[in-house]
Parts: sequence; structure tokens; C-alpha cells
Amino acid sequence: MSVTNQDDVVQEEILRAAIKLYRKYGPNKVTMDDVATATGRSRSSLYYYFKNREDIFNAVLDTIVNDVALEIRQAIGEAQGVGDKLYAFCTKKIKTSHDWRSVFNAMWASMDSEDQSKHTRNMDTLHKKLVHKESILLNEILAEGIKNKEIRNISADEQDMLAFLVSSGIRGLRREIYDQNDPHDIKAALRLLSDMILKWLKD
Repeated sequence: MSVTNQDDVVQEEILRAAIKLYRKYGPNKVTMDDVATATGRSRSSLYYYFKNREDIFNAVLDTIVNDVALEIRQAIGEAQGVGDKLYAFCTKKIKTSHDWRSVFNAMWASMDSEDQSKHTRNMDTLHKKLVHKESILLNEILAEGIKNKEIRNISADEQDMLAFLVSSGIRGLRREIYDQNDPHDIKAALRLLSDMILKWLKD
């Protein structure tokens, strides 16, 4: 294993340990000493990889974004055709949101009001990063569909708007069905959304 790969492994261990600590105590209560202890390393060794605890937290946000994007990308890769790829994107996005929700809820419950205010700003940052990654993935689906002549050629502005509508629509469905206990079936709703998009892309 090369030095670079070993460094990657160590960084991954540090970030995974930090996520567990954030879930239990909240990000603002976790120190460099806490992370070092959780990984069985000295505090000074952590500074080789991260400048401070804020640097670790930002890297954790990027790790979450990359994990979500990877899961969605894998689901898309297993699907055939634009319609099924759109549906795979939607269903996996719903699942990853649900999976991470328990982590964020645990973080929230461990915080006081001041920490919760800061956490809200951090979640806004995470949200923007996720939207950006989702837009890239959706545009890849569309570009492949256009290349394979499954759908008509659409402009860059239309692709951007469609990515925005899909991501926003998924989040709206998740809130209504999971947070507001709406009785509609989520998979049926996502299938209809995907079919409607595909029809528009073919017209």
C-alpha cells in the first residue's frame, strides 16, 4: 500500500470516528482530543491530516455528500434506460435522506439552543453541496439519454431547471410522506414523477 493510500485510510478512520462522536455529543462538543482518543491516536498525529476541529467537521460534511452521491451513482448504474435511471435516482435519494436523518436528529438532540443555531447553518451548507452533486448526477443521466437518442436534445438551461425541479420534488415528497405522514405510497409517487419527466423529455 502506498503512502498516499495509507493516508487516505487514516483520514477515513478519523472522519468515521468523528461522525460517531457527533451523533452522540453534537459537533460543537467534540474536541480534537476526543477524536484522537476514539481513533487510538495522539492529538498531535491528527494535525498531520487536519488543521483543527473545524477542518475535520468540514471534511465530515464532504464525506457525507460523497457517500450519498456514491450510493445514488451505484443505483443509477444498475438501471437501464433514462426512465429507470431517473426512478433509481429518486428512490435512492429518498433512502439516503432517511438513513442520514437519524444521525442528524441525534446530533440535534444533543445540542443546546446556541449549538442548534450553528447546526442549522451547517445543514444549509450540507444541503447546498448535496444539491450540487445531485445536479451533476441528473445531468449525467440526461446527457447519456440524449447521446443514446432515448430522449430529445434539451438546452443546458433546461437541464439545469429539470435537475432543480427533480431534486426539489423529491424533497417535497419526502417531507409530506415521512414528516407529515401523508398516506400516499412513496414508490408509486416517485414512479409517476419519473414517468412524467420521461414523457416530457420524449415530447
